[in-house]
Amino acid sequence: MNLLLVRHAEAEDAAVSGADFTRKLTAHGQQSAMDLARALQHCLSGSVQMWSSPLLRTRETAEYIAQALATPVSQYHDAIPAGDLNALSQDWQAMPELPDTLIVVGHQPHLGIWTTRITHISVPIKKASVTGIHLPKADRLEGELQWYALPEMMSRMASVIQA
Repeated sequence: MNLLLVRHAEAEDAAVSGADFTRKLTAHGQQSAMDLARALQHCLSGSVQMWSSPLLRTRETAEYIAQALATPVSQYHDAIPAGDLNALSQDWQAMPELPDTLIVVGHQPHLGIWTTRITHISVPIKKASVTGIHLPKADRLEGELQWYALPEMMSRMASVIQA
């Protein structure tokens, strides 16, 4: 199974909306999420399932991806903002049929910690970045870093695709 760890796009400051849970994407964040989604359309094949943190900024980012891939967000998972990789992996291991790709839209520092834990490699997890990890055995949290894309790369890819 391929695991894509996607960090949510740029969100408004907490002071603007009050609670951290309800922080929305900024206009720049919306554009980054659209570019990310458009680029992912051309990077994936096979079956795709998507899970997201229930926080608004991740739900918004996930919805852009869901629209581009014509794949609904199948689960808003509390383990994502809690940083509980063990609970998350138990849930994907319990799936009756694994997708070719599982996209998890989440937050820092958890995505960075998970990437390092699974691959033993550290990469900078910027807003609207994507980390692609291949898990040879979905029941083990050991995998290979296949690719990493900064948001600027995804935006450039989206603009080339659109042209």
